[in-house]
Amino acid sequence: MTETLTVSNRTATAGSTAAKAAIDQLEACGITTVFGIPGVHTLALYDALHDSNLTHILARHEQGAGFMADGFARSTGQPAVALVITGPGVTNVATPIGQAYTDSSPVFVLSSNVERDHLDAMRGNLHDLKDQRSVMRAVTKWNDRALEPADVPQLIATAYTEMMRGRQLPVHLEIPIDVLDEPVGDFSSVPLAPSESSPVDLAKRIASAVEALTSAERPLIYCGGGATSSAAGTSILSIAEQLGAPIVTSIQGKGSVPDEHPLVCAALWTQGNPIDDLAKKADLLLVLGSKLGVQATEGLKFPIPDTLIRIDIDADELTRNATPTIGIVGDAATVVAQIASDVVARPTLSRWSVDEIEDARNLARQSAFGIDRVAWLEAIRAAVPDDGCIAWDMTMMSYAAGYLFPVYHPRTFLFPSGFGTLGFALPAAIGAKVGLGDRAVAAVVGDGGYQFTMQELATAVQFRLGIPVIIFNDSTYSAVKAEQHSSRDKRYSAVDLVNPDYVKLAAAYGVPGVRVTSPEALQTAISDALNRDLPTLIDVPIDGWV
Repeated sequence: MTETLTVSNRTATAGSTAAKAAIDQLEACGITTVFGIPGVHTLALYDALHDSNLTHILARHEQGAGFMADGFARSTGQPAVALVITGPGVTNVATPIGQAYTDSSPVFVLSSNVERDHLDAMRGNLHDLKDQRSVMRAVTKWNDRALEPADVPQLIATAYTEMMRGRQLPVHLEIPIDVLDEPVGDFSSVPLAPSESSPVDLAKRIASAVEALTSAERPLIYCGGGATSSAAGTSILSIAEQLGAPIVTSIQGKGSVPDEHPLVCAALWTQGNPIDDLAKKADLLLVLGSKLGVQATEGLKFPIPDTLIRIDIDADELTRNATPTIGIVGDAATVVAQIASDVVARPTLSRWSVDEIEDARNLARQSAFGIDRVAWLEAIRAAVPDDGCIAWDMTMMSYAAGYLFPVYHPRTFLFPSGFGTLGFALPAAIGAKVGLGDRAVAAVVGDGGYQFTMQELATAVQFRLGIPVIIFNDSTYSAVKAEQHSSRDKRYSAVDLVNPDYVKLAAAYGVPGVRVTSPEALQTAISDALNRDLPTLIDVPIDGWV
């Protein structure tokens, strides 16, 4: 199986600098959009941007720029660049890039650094950092430094290729400030040869998977983020329908298959609930693009039957947390399509019934976390079109949405799993709106998380992005308070907040602000907001979760 990556050859014009070569090569790689903030160390790059075809979105904080690039990548499937300065720019962007890494999102971080003679020497330069590359090493797949102008084009091409090949993950390239303004001669960039897996070995493993699936009496399918990003849904449903198999998803897998399908149990699984009972009956588990992570499986408690088939584009993920009986390294959509074509042509032994699956799903929903708040989620779903994209922050209403919010299309439910950063939703929604254009985009945040990145509202105003920003406001860090309630004998500490008046805050930014107190009013407010070309702050006061 071969992946094809196309990187155009570019030749520099006479007098081109390394900075111009970097921007030209990003364009040659197919990059269209850059999110960033200029600084004195990146003046050469911004000068080159001025004459390029790249769209630049000016953030208000490098953390916002990183989340915007992540939101753009998640919603469109295309990578974006976060352009940041030396030192504090890099440390600021590290948080969103850590989030992008855990959720497999392709973000290219391009940064400056101090002059070559002063690198890592802590000689008192502006923005000096002891070891800048080590900061980014922890949150990127590939991380390097360009020490000569002539190296810049090839390093950009290499970084791009590494970012997009296999499991798509963030990369980082730094260019010292003195390199950026130096001239570079003619250059030509060629992408690295993609890795291949043996067609014979792959065919054998697919044949084994087909035999196991059609021989199983109670096969179960589990979709992770890889199923979403690869757009494997049609083939997954073909297999499920032929086998009559239920489909469970992780949070990142939401939207990989449409929630309204009768076989889809979505992300309703939790220990001891009816979906768990269903999973315990399975004699085969087909896992698509998921590490079966500790958080998603509540401490590795998801039932694993004797036969486990795992398909993942990352060989390292293939055996993480559970060793498969049959493991296949490859893009989920490509591999599943081959499996589906063979499965649908064969008789099966599956004993699942549609009623059994439907009953489990309905009962699990009735007992799911947040069911008492589901009217708010129903209001959001009614207002946002089915193909609309919603960025959810790390907040209690979002946790409820993981179980209860129906999703019908891939790349429309953006959530910061794993790393779990607050402040994700607003800038991620901005990135998504930039990438998706006329499609509806919204952000759902808590009052605490909103204040992590609320300055990015100014970015949405400047670029006239019609995003409803829905703030569920209980003046508390509710998730922490809930843990203090359950595990610290109700000894509440440092969790209650004094918030601004969000309606007045909206007015200060020159945009509409509204306060709503019912789901019906929320639905109307969102619908109205989606018809504007400016963001709208929607303050939703709610009772505390504890």
